[in-house]
Amino acid sequence: MKNIEIIFNEWLNSDETKNKNLSEMSIKNYTRTANNLSFGILNAQSTIIKKLKENYENPNTRSSYLNMVIMLRKYKDKDIDKLIRYRNEMKNEIEKLRKEKLEVSKEVLPTLEHLDTNLEHLEGLKYLINYLFINYGFRNKDINLKYVNEIPEEKTENYIVEINKGIKLSINDYKTGKQYGEKVFFIRNPKFMKEFRKRQLKEGDYLIGKPQGGKYSISNFNDIVLKYSIDQLGETNIFKILMKDLIDKKNYKRIEELSISRGTSMDTLIRSYNVYNSI
Repeated sequence: MKNIEIIFNEWLNSDETKNKNLSEMSIKNYTRTANNLSFGILNAQSTIIKKLKENYENPNTRSSYLNMVIMLRKYKDKDIDKLIRYRNEMKNEIEKLRKEKLEVSKEVLPTLEHLDTNLEHLEGLKYLINYLFINYGFRNKDINLKYVNEIPEEKTENYIVEINKGIKLSINDYKTGKQYGEKVFFIRNPKFMKEFRKRQLKEGDYLIGKPQGGKYSISNFNDIVLKYSIDQLGETNIFKILMKDLIDKKNYKRIEELSISRGTSMDTLIRSYNVYNSI
């Protein structure tokens, strides 16, 4: 077993870490990052910085590994001052890359009119997925919906239920769920209801579930959603298109509505999804 694996397992099983009540997904992500580190974390800080630069060109990827190194060195009471300083320096590099990507998005992404036109001609699951993306600005995780006859008191998943003349969504398991809590939406769009009923879901079925029943893994689920999104744009690009259209029209009230439905602050929307924010 490599030293990094030993140190990581010590950290993972420590009382301090257990008291953080990390989610299963967080533990999985931490484990994958630790397992992929190709150098010793107890090396000199200057050596670690050199290895990070050599091995990871993308600053976001480099930052993920740097954070892991800092976390484990801190656990082992090793110096981290130079690593912290390097992490702060990388923020400018990450911001530059983000703006470059937004600039590219501005040039190549289609219009909202293109999305709306395509949506009109879709059917079935493809229509349902894209309707939710375009009208609510949801993330992938938000639409991992479980069909129930009645929403339970203890809400641990995202639920979809038929109500009088409509459909109710109860979204609890999403990126910023701990901060914003349950998100509730009512859909009475006739076509959405028609396409949803065609699915003929039974109690406990998932809107996007395995043919034999059950929930997809996160990676498989994301692959399916990407495949079914218009032009395989994915939820992030679709949301950028929404934001561009609303900014062009100065429709800040609608941006505020999307802030609520997505569970993201207005500041984050303007900073991360505004294709004009590239200068």
